[in-house]
Amino acid sequence: RQGILDDFALEKDDTAFPMKPQKILWEVRDYLGPDDYLLSDVGAHKMWISRYYQCHTPNTCLISNGFCSMGFALPGAIGAKLACPDRKVLAICGDAGFMMNVQDLETAVRLKLNVVYMIWEDGEYGLIKWKQQNHFGGRHSKLDFGNPDWELLARAFGMWGKSLQSCEQLRPALEEAFRQPGPALIGVPVDYRENLKLTEKLGSLECPL
Repeated sequence: RQGILDDFALEKDDTAFPMKPQKILWEVRDYLGPDDYLLSDVGAHKMWISRYYQCHTPNTCLISNGFCSMGFALPGAIGAKLACPDRKVLAICGDAGFMMNVQDLETAVRLKLNVVYMIWEDGEYGLIKWKQQNHFGGRHSKLDFGNPDWELLARAFGMWGKSLQSCEQLRPALEEAFRQPGPALIGVPVDYRENLKLTEKLGSLECPL
């Protein structure tokens, strides 16, 4: 456990942009309170959250495992906020999974729920790419796609949105998003070159029995 914590802290001062997954999660953990909710959708980001996000209270990090349905976090966050309206609710989604249930933003707007959606943007099916690279010597099939302008998309639904242009904008964006009277959206370009580095790191670990 201490090794994971030490590893997690390595990138906490990194200012690179697009942002490293570890840095994004460090900022999220530092901002959210111990009883606030984080929901993870399905994609490469789920692997980082599962590895590094530190929970202080049971059941405050909700992840769709099992069949791993993409699109879980958007409506799931609505349910979490309805169940616990006094807690902050942040959903972290990949751009692909987010667009699978994007129509549910209308529900969050109509119900005036302050749910914040953070989209890790890479323009690819990142987890599929990661798995294919591991299995096929770095090669992968064509997995890229285009994305909408996140700020314009949010405005079209009648909600606040922000597309980050630098690492330093993340914390202020979180603070502003959670001040909104309804849902909010933050687009974060992510550097998934870190994925294969994590694979290599995990492959070198020794677990004593």
